Amino acid sequence: MRSQSAAFAFEGVPTREVSRAFLEQALHERTSEASNLIVTVPAPIAPPDALLRVFPHEASILWDPPQSAACSGLGVAKTLAPSVPLISNFFDRTDHVADAASPAPRVFGGASFVSGAAREMPWESFGDGFLLLPTWTYHVGERAWLSLAVCETDNPTADQVLDVFDTIWDSLERPIGVIPSPVSVRRIDEADRETWSRQVEDIRRKIQDRVFDKVVAARHCVVELQTGAGSLDVLKRLEERFPGCTRFALWRGDAAFLGATPELLISRRGPSVLSEALAGSTAHGDAARMLASSKEREEHQLVVRAILDALEPFCDSLRSASEPSVRELPNLLHMQTPIEGNLREPTHILSLVQALHPTPAVGGVPTNEAVRWIVEHEAVARGWYSAPVGWTDATGDGEFVVALRSGLLRDGKAWVYAGAGIMADSDPDAEYAETELKMQALLGALHGDSR
Repeated sequence: MRSQSAAFAFEGVPTREVSRAFLEQALHERTSEASNLIVTVPAPIAPPDALLRVFPHEASILWDPPQSAACSGLGVAKTLAPSVPLISNFFDRTDHVADAASPAPRVFGGASFVSGAAREMPWESFGDGFLLLPTWTYHVGERAWLSLAVCETDNPTADQVLDVFDTIWDSLERPIGVIPSPVSVRRIDEADRETWSRQVEDIRRKIQDRVFDKVVAARHCVVELQTGAGSLDVLKRLEERFPGCTRFALWRGDAAFLGATPELLISRRGPSVLSEALAGSTAHGDAARMLASSKEREEHQLVVRAILDALEPFCDSLRSASEPSVRELPNLLHMQTPIEGNLREPTHILSLVQALHPTPAVGGVPTNEAVRWIVEHEAVARGWYSAPVGWTDATGDGEFVVALRSGLLRDGKAWVYAGAGIMADSDPDAEYAETELKMQALLGALHGDSR
């Protein structure tokens, strides 16, 4: 990326006049209508959702992790395939005009669980994968920044851009407090218990026959939103219900894929990488049983080993906790093991994502055999459920999560997914109850249940 620092550093409280003048000047000095330009200016600090509520029909992304800066986006300046050469080439041809303290521009997106899993209704607008650059990106942490992206032959007038800028600035200075009211929903379709039990027993038989060691089976339900439920209201409820999780959303046309996931797939900052094993689940009050369960321990250790094995070729050091801890969420408990390492040489985060996904926490062991069973036996393709979603920048840094506690909103309906790791001694009823607990994360946010 060709960075161009401002002629002066932005200091103090950001003002509309200074940021507006800087943006206008950068547009006038754009070297070519065929070049890519990103301009970043200081902005007021507000909730990331505030940007989206300005033009809700233009919402394109939300990324809101619990312990680092959040981002939201309006519009789509550029859509790219999730390919390292394509992403690198795009940033190489892009000018970034900003103060040196501003964050690097990011592209956001992800991929389907497996190739072909999102080519049919209701997922067809998502496809196998993409990364997009929003037209407007709001980045908020200790400071806040607003970026405008103008790509290739786009040539908006300064007046058009500045009118939108003024509307955005107003909304960031005076964000609207929103308390979504409850809505009425109706579950209209889901796999019955008998089908689920047959699938679990089939997996158990194949484990006994040594076809595989574990398969993560998923089920879904379709929810009719009888009085309507906007994606921004659902995201607000997820923020209130799951503050320790990463909220995410990607909009494609009239469809929104969103959720609040507890699971990090991979984060890269320079040579440092972070991941985690999150496998083994139970209800509140049952942590001791989970930690003592040989089934839960074995399931968890399969994920730890797989992540270490996937990252080892890229790292000169890897460390994982010797014993798992308990991750407490509002609706259930997970067994968790953090994993960290140092890269042997610079490796793009997309390459690390490709090496890791799908982990045994969402696929199984061995991976190919488990995924084959999933594709052949699950009634509805997973789309982007349990797939990698996140962001990357020009340096190859980034962060991707596993898209759990998630669903797709479209045409007044929601497709809600959840899965459970099936092992040799799994009980179908217990695993069904686990998926129901996990589904409640999004189901409650759909209709405003306080649980």
